[in-house]
Amino acid sequence: MISELTQSMINMYYRCGHQFYLRHIKGTKRPPGIAARKGTGTHAGVEYGYNQKIATGELPPEDEVADAAHDAYVKAVKEEGVWLTPEEKAEAKALLGKGLDESIGCARFYRRIVAPTDKEIALVEERLFADIGVGIPISFKPDVVVDGKLRDVKTAGKRWPKGREDGEIQPTLYRMGLREHGFGDLNAEFVVLSNVKNKPKDDKEILFDEDLCVIGDPRPTERTHEHEEALKLRIHNMMESINKGVFLPAHPEMYTCSPSWCGYYDICPYMKGRKVI
Repeated sequence: MISELTQSMINMYYRCGHQFYLRHIKGTKRPPGIAARKGTGTHAGVEYGYNQKIATGELPPEDEVADAAHDAYVKAVKEEGVWLTPEEKAEAKALLGKGLDESIGCARFYRRIVAPTDKEIALVEERLFADIGVGIPISFKPDVVVDGKLRDVKTAGKRWPKGREDGEIQPTLYRMGLREHGFGDLNAEFVVLSNVKNKPKDDKEILFDEDLCVIGDPRPTERTHEHEEALKLRIHNMMESINKGVFLPAHPEMYTCSPSWCGYYDICPYMKGRKVI
């Protein structure tokens, strides 16, 4: 059925098995929303900055990073599309413009505030494959391995709740995969970028740029072999269910099970007869 697994596939299966079935078994594709396109642009700017530093020894000018973010956002929207809720379609132009501005702002922030502190860059946005002993290869693309840690850059509409970084499976999966490529046992750090109006008053660790109105929230998180064994068990159970044709839908009261969050909502048989409030 499937030849490899990614972190996003695992998350999708456990979020909604039927969504996984539509996307990865039937091959029904729906584009992501504006938030994901914002991440596309920001990541392109971050990647461009690091690659230029590797090639020249210096980070590029901030405007070049902004241009890379702009071009990636516009290209993704134009060539791959963007999913909009019925409410968003009425103001699509304004929302897409806002998403572009926020994406560029986050990329500028990373170049201005975060990247200058990095010293040793070992890997940037490289697609890798690994056998971690779960019966199927994993495919993964780390944002950056820098100064002896795995860093993942996230864009978010608001700050993450406390402790969310410790529940994410991505650092565990990438740690196992990177070990197969000679990186040893890496701990991870998320840098969560959010567009805000004011700096939060309750967190001295937060990074903030008043000109860009962007915060960077560093979230270090440790992983152990116990985390790895738990994730492997989750993957084994997932693959056993897939091979038996079991694709359980999300609970209908989950916030993700709504037309505002799921691009497959309009073709989902589990939603027939349900009133949308």
